[in-house]
Amino acid sequence: MSEKSVSSKRPGPAQQRRVIEQAAIELMASKGTAAVSVSEICQAAGISRDTYYRCFEDKEALIGHLYQHAVNDHIEAVLSGWDVDYSDRAWLHRVFDQTIDAILQRHKVAQFLYREASDPNSTAYEIVQRAYGQVVDRMQRWCQDTHGKKPSREYLQALLMATQWLVQDAIQRGLDPVDVRKAKTAAEQLFYAAFAGLPDEVD
Repeated sequence: MSEKSVSSKRPGPAQQRRVIEQAAIELMASKGTAAVSVSEICQAAGISRDTYYRCFEDKEALIGHLYQHAVNDHIEAVLSGWDVDYSDRAWLHRVFDQTIDAILQRHKVAQFLYREASDPNSTAYEIVQRAYGQVVDRMQRWCQDTHGKKPSREYLQALLMATQWLVQDAIQRGLDPVDVRKAKTAAEQLFYAAFAGLPDEVD
């Protein structure tokens, strides 16, 4: 087989799926899943409809795949490995530096996730709420073990939502390094203030 024929070999199904996923996330992050058609995805990905349907049965199959892989993997990368010590300022600094960097490395996935999760009836909303619920459980256990009391779930959920807003704001501002640093600092300050002086209200 000649070098020319090797270099012109058609991409395999796995690579085609990745190209479709990337194009879909880009479109859906700005327009939402409902407003994006298969034709638009094909055009953005530079593929034919036949190629699309070899990779995904329909648009819903693609969306399901994105939720299962892109979104779940994103949530796992962001929220896993939090061996908690919320009273340690150096630990908080390290966690928010690494966590926000992990989000911003895949900021289009984050935009897609945030947009979809704004609809309480969406699958993304359920995924985010479940993931945040796991983190809240972890935070409450730490508070109970460390201080003998724990803030309400609503209080801790508000901390997570505020951090989400800070990250989203940095993305919308174009990922300027100054804005990213401000988001990290604000998130760190929020959590340190919250856990340095726990509120009187408990569950």
